[in-house]
Amino acid sequence: MYKLEDKYYDNERGYIYIPIRWREEFAISNGSIVGIDCEDDVIIIDKNMTREFTQKISKRGALTIPLELRQKLKHKIYSIYIIHSEEKVILAV
Repeated sequence: MYKLEDKYYDNERGYIYIPIRWREEFAISNGSIVGIDCEDDVIIIDKNMTREFTQKISKRGALTIPLELRQKLKHKIYSIYIIHSEEKVILAV
């Protein structure tokens, strides 16, 4: 697992930017659809289409965490982690 130091997700804004190197490594291109889910106050973003929500990656690598999901979260600030072996982006406290 890799933690992106000094980068945080503030869930009030509702969007997260996924850097190009991770999109390339995980074969997620601009316009791709990704799955988003919340398990135990941890947000999971990956290519699993059976997740509760799906979102499209923008031209600049941004995606919006759905409002319903943001409202479930207990914390406002999350650290961004990458799990290379599972090709996941994780937002956790």
